[in-house]
Amino acid sequence: MRKLLVLPMAALLIGAIAAPVSAGANVSNSSQSATTAQSYWGSGGKEDGIEAFGSLYAWQDSGSSSAYVELSEWSGQLVDCTPADDTDDFYGFQGQSRYGSGDGTLKVGKGSSSAQASATLEIYTYVIDDCAGTYEETSASGVLVSFDLAANGPKVMERGTGSFKIPSQFNSHSSYSTTSRSAAGTATIGDGPAIAVDGGIGTVSWRDHTNGG
Repeated sequence: MRKLLVLPMAALLIGAIAAPVSAGANVSNSSQSATTAQSYWGSGGKEDGIEAFGSLYAWQDSGSSSAYVELSEWSGQLVDCTPADDTDDFYGFQGQSRYGSGDGTLKVGKGSSSAQASATLEIYTYVIDDCAGTYEETSASGVLVSFDLAANGPKVMERGTGSFKIPSQFNSHSSYSTTSRSAAGTATIGDGPAIAVDGGIGTVSWRDHTNGG
């Protein structure tokens, strides 16, 4: 299986919601932390040209009673839609993708030593054939997805800061820190077979301050 790198957890901050605490007129401060676990699998370079990749990840904000769980998977290939016409190289994608997200559970062991996540999702399947110009969508409800990870690497820590300023009008400062460990294990989707996965387990926290506006 192709070895996949753990994505920087700072990238997961996009879209995260933190409750602001007012510190005065036009001044706000916010902070939050979360636990996350991610699993990835994939295969490529087969003789038939088909590649397949997928991921399951879970994110739980501190103080929340449930986790957000997301499945994303696709498989297929780019093909020459007009193989008999050497003057017209028109390529299209033929394959399918699956996606689902919703509330679930996430349990992380001490020191990010292990992680287990599960959720019952509605899974949407999209079958695409660019050559034929067809696009089909189906869905299945009540699909159980899960993964079980064990850490296999040391802790990796990352910190970062950023700022933006318009003199005498507005300024903002932000900072984040992450601690993560690489991991491996298995994932399951519905009644399908267990999938060998790589991934990561860790925590992330961030603070934001704005003044002006």
